This record gives sequence, C-alpha cells and structure tokens, in this order.
Amino acid sequence: MNKPTLSRTSRILPTLALVATLPLLAAQPTQARAQDLTDARRVAIAEALNTSTVTVAIGGGSGSGFVATDDGWVVTNAHVVQSSRGAARLRLGTGQQVGARVLAVDSTHDLAILAPVAGPMPRPLPLADPDTVRVGQTVLAFGSPFGLDGTLTQGIVSARRDLPGVGGGQVHGLIQTDATINPGNSGGPLVNTRGEVIGVNTAILSRTGGSHGIGFAVPVNYVKALIEEVEQRIQVARADAPRNGQLAAADPAPQRSAPPQTNTPVGQDPQPAVWLGVYAVDVRGGIQIEQVVPGAAAARAGLRGRADPPPAFVQQMGVAWTGHIIYAVDGRRVHSLAELQRALEGRRPGDQVRVAVAIGDGRLTGEAIVELQPRPAEP
Repeated sequence: MNKPTLSRTSRILPTLALVATLPLLAAQPTQARAQDLTDARRVAIAEALNTSTVTVAIGGGSGSGFVATDDGWVVTNAHVVQSSRGAARLRLGTGQQVGARVLAVDSTHDLAILAPVAGPMPRPLPLADPDTVRVGQTVLAFGSPFGLDGTLTQGIVSARRDLPGVGGGQVHGLIQTDATINPGNSGGPLVNTRGEVIGVNTAILSRTGGSHGIGFAVPVNYVKALIEEVEQRIQVARADAPRNGQLAAADPAPQRSAPPQTNTPVGQDPQPAVWLGVYAVDVRGGIQIEQVVPGAAAARAGLRGRADPPPAFVQQMGVAWTGHIIYAVDGRRVHSLAELQRALEGRRPGDQVRVAVAIGDGRLTGEAIVELQPRPAEP
C-alpha cells in the first residue's frame, strides 16, 4: 500500500501529488452548521469570492490568491511564487490581467504577498477573527483547481493541527478540512459562512495527488501578521527614502548585467544641456547609478550610487544594495542611458523632474524630485 504524503503544488499538473486548497472556519459562532448556509447565502459568498480571488501565473506555474488589503495586495502561497523570480500575472474574476511583483515571502508558513503594478483592484475579502474557528464549522474553499477558475467547494473544519512548516519551524493551528482541494487551489481563500477568510489553502494529504478529503489551510492569523510586518517595513522605508520618496513594489525588478566599458555622464551626449549629476551604467531594468557627483542635484535629492552607503531602511530590511537604479522619469519608462537622455531633451536648468528608482533587489522603489542643472563643461 502506498504511503500517503503531504504535498503542495502551484502548477496545473493532474499527475502531481501537490496541491493547496483547503477549507477553514473562523469568525463564526460555535453553533454555525451547514444548515445555516442557505443557497442564497452560498451564492452571495461565491459571487464575492469570484470578484476578489485571482489566478496567479508566474514562471510557467499557477495557483490562486485573493485581495486582502485596501492597497490591492494579494495573498497567495510561498510555493506558488518561490519557484520563479520576476513578474507575476494576476487574472481577475473579470478576465482582466494585472501585473504584480512579489512584495514579501514567509516560507515557514507558506505565505506570500504580491503587489499589483497597476490598478484598480477588486475590494479585499474580510479577514476573520482566528480565535473563532471551531472544529465542525462549515467552510468554503475557492480557487482555480487544474486551471478551472471560480471553483467553489464546501466542507467542514475537520481538526486543528500543529505541523512542520515548509521552511522549517512549526505552523500552529493548521486547519484540516474535508472540502475538496486539487492542484491549482494553492493560495486560494478558505472562508466561513460569513464570507470571511479564515485560512489560505496550502496542501492535501494524498496517495495519488488527488483530493481524499484531507486538506490543510494556513490560519488567517499568520496572514494578518505578515501584512502588518510588511506595512511596518514600508513605513520605515518611507521615513528614510529619498526626498519626496514613496515606496511601492518595484516594476520591474532590475537585475545586474555586464556594464559597458566606460561610465557615461547622464544627459551629456550632446543633448540635453542639463543633467542629473550622476554617472551611471545600463543594467537590466534601468540605469544603475555608479557615482553621484558631490553637491549635485541628485545628491541633494537623496539619490545614491553603488559605492555610497545604503539608506538606513535598506540595512534594516536586509535588502541587497547595488545603488539606486533609475527606471522612470516623470512617469516615462527608461531602460537605458540613451532613453534617459531623450527624456531630458527640451528641459532647462532649474526644471524639476520626478525620478523613480528601484532600491536594493528591486522589491522596493522610491521617487525623488531632482532639480536639473547645467551640463558641466567638457574638460
């Protein structure tokens, strides 16, 4: 007899014994039972879930997720996003596609947060009080098993378990459910009969890779803790960002590539007649600042080069520091020094431009208002 295994998956492969859809129960009184969930109520919950649940596609794999904050942040499983770096695509219930970046990953509890790069996003699902989850309560699981968007299943909370986390450590109060879960459900919401999220579907116990009525969901208290942690980090980052800076998910995340043989003064060949006061090189995702001229406009605005000490918030967050990487000017995307020069054409000394920069590993960005200055005379 084959030994059952606990497995996870973010890919739509029926042959894999990996899944992640689980039903949870929270924020409902203990006496809540299946008979309390009328057809009309179940239909209303399904409509709300269909609006705020998304399909996450990244690196050739896919899973589910749901909007959890007013900023449009999407919660999903860490194993959905950890197999690939780079941009994700969110498919909304309307069929609309939205780009997103990984904002945070909690491997121990198999959670991740994605930040959309454009909006608007659907309204967030309400998060339940985790202390109200009871064994026997009715729950609904929602997601995209085998790529079938908008799939709703019903079950109960079968048990609460303390099990080892994906990245080590313990996950306490893991929700066991008999709601049907299959590959592609990973990251989808498990809700109570009020439509409140009590958990994030993450795994099933299976001999074949299909559902046998033993699924698990990460309790919503871990979701709330991760959201709060990221919000606090962003507040710290904003306090220490370049002047007039605002932090958000980077778009896209820059990665270093081989720099050219020589550094080029930004905006000096032969027009425009103004520059930012930085020396930079082309990299994947934008223009990496190598050196900021002391006293120049960029220095006064708070921009820093690769050799400069990183901002305090970068050190506090443990983000890799390679200097600020310019990726937009006044909302215009720039991928190279040549594009940056064209963006500055027609500008005059004293004009102000809004420079968007990626910070560290590209998960954060900042903006600085830079006053352009005359191009220095050729030596």
